[in-house]
Amino acid sequence: MKRITLTRVAMLAVALISVATMGFQCSSPNITSGKLYLQQYQQSKNQEKLDKALESFSKETQEKPNSAEGWYWLGHVYAEKKQYKNLQESWAKAQSLGGKVTEDINQYRIAYWGQAFNHGANTMKKAQLKKDKTLYGEAAEAFEAATKLQPDSSARYNAYVYLAYALMGVDRTDDALAPLQEQIKRNPTAEAYSAYGQLLTIEAGNLKKAGKEDESNKKYSEAIDLLNRATTDFPENGELNNDLLNTYIAANRVTEAVSKFTSYADRNTDDLTAQYAAGTALLQVSKFEDAAKYLERAIGIEPENTSALYNLSVAYLRWGISVRDNSENNNPDKPQADYKSIVNKAVPYIQTLLKLQADNATNWDLAGKIFATAGMTKEAGDAYKKADELRK
Repeated sequence: MKRITLTRVAMLAVALISVATMGFQCSSPNITSGKLYLQQYQQSKNQEKLDKALESFSKETQEKPNSAEGWYWLGHVYAEKKQYKNLQESWAKAQSLGGKVTEDINQYRIAYWGQAFNHGANTMKKAQLKKDKTLYGEAAEAFEAATKLQPDSSARYNAYVYLAYALMGVDRTDDALAPLQEQIKRNPTAEAYSAYGQLLTIEAGNLKKAGKEDESNKKYSEAIDLLNRATTDFPENGELNNDLLNTYIAANRVTEAVSKFTSYADRNTDDLTAQYAAGTALLQVSKFEDAAKYLERAIGIEPENTSALYNLSVAYLRWGISVRDNSENNNPDKPQADYKSIVNKAVPYIQTLLKLQADNATNWDLAGKIFATAGMTKEAGDAYKKADELRK
């Protein structure tokens, strides 16, 4: 199963906003001074002014917990500090108290939602580069705030998926399921289906390792049903097709899925993942000649695809061995088939793979088996020696 990664987060175009027209009449001393400090900060970008504003508005909400205005202005300060979770919570409190601030919140909500989304996107990119859990946590808070500030807009821009990825970055995999469900509910996307399906499959695998076969099988079925629905909703998405294949393999249910993958591949002859999925499914059920046909197509589309090169090499090796084992002994009246000519077809592919992944011991082991079966004794010995050296 492929590792779930976030490849790209789209940035939103957000209008710059200012809270310059504040008005100072008819407010408590804390709010009046807080507004003044906030205005001074916006003019000077002096961090001390912003801290003073935070202090004033915090004092207001501590002294008057039901001050909707206090919670409203506190949210503005948190927005300036890029503390979007605190912004969302402050505004939720203000709205629950009601009053005029509800209209004011609606005026600024979309802009702050966009800022929260973009902050999450920027922070996520940094987290991926630095592999920093603290940054993943910050990104998760920003995306979560965005989803609460504008749920439908967030779903439109896949924010629930990005929130799930950020949560996975801080090892909160179980918590990542809920936002993916919400994304699928509000605005199904291929990426949401893919991530959710993979998480279900991982969970099923963990249950299987724990000896909970019945629970594992139910979870695999849930993942397969989900991904089958996904491939129906997104019939041209090859990655989902590949996810479904991986889940069928993990569940040991490839046989029932072969016709689905081959049919899809035949309808999408230029789709790399479709050809790879069909070939790999056929390989799993020991239909080696047919597997080679689809994997050859995959290589024709992308000659240096290492996964396809590996599986195609395996297909020719197993095909040749099956011909060797089943021809003369099981059919004494039939001439011995030239199994070596079949295995020899794997040689150029495994050689290409060795050039692309020269430090992979598994590739050298496979090369040794291919060379030995094809009668290339010296090459086989060299390949096994290289594999042993890489494992040291």
